Amino acid sequence: MFGIAKNIKSEVRVCTPELLNETLGSAHVAQVCAEIEDALEKCRRGELTRDEYETMKGELKKKLPVFVFHATFRNGRRKNDEAIPSGLCIYDLDDIPDPREKWAKIEPRKEELGIQLSHISPSLEGLRLVFVIPQGMSLAEAQAWMSSQLGDAQYDACVKDFARCSFVVPREYVLFMDEAALFSQSPALSFRAEQSEAKNL
Repeated sequence: MFGIAKNIKSEVRVCTPELLNETLGSAHVAQVCAEIEDALEKCRRGELTRDEYETMKGELKKKLPVFVFHATFRNGRRKNDEAIPSGLCIYDLDDIPDPREKWAKIEPRKEELGIQLSHISPSLEGLRLVFVIPQGMSLAEAQAWMSSQLGDAQYDACVKDFARCSFVVPREYVLFMDEAALFSQSPALSFRAEQSEAKNL
């Protein structure tokens, strides 16, 4: 099981297939991401500086709901010591000129790599992968493993805590999703004890 929240400050609850699809199809999510896309286009045209764009993007992203793919939480708070691991891990590829082209190169290996979801980031300049953690690995080890598999030396090593959230995007940003697999993970198969992981945070 993984989590979902109305925004980065809201209580996390268990995500269901119904909530997943409702959120991906949200008119609000589509509108916010359209505003981010519009700001990016203004930046590319020179109507906004990069710093202005980054500030605007950051403020707009705060309006988006979030998935918490790494875990659910006993008391609904995104705190590592209250996490119930999901068995899933997120991996970000940032600053990509064409995320769809990047995914096309990865897609033939999606089963081998355990990828269950791939989507373009709200910025339109990144690709997020959600994959099953190989048995016995921690979050950090799983991300290092995926980095080696993709030959990506620039991966974001900061995405290693259970509380890390993922901003929701419109359905059209989703490049691949195995919905049944996303909701069938058993944490015991792929995670070490929570206490062992917490010591590494």
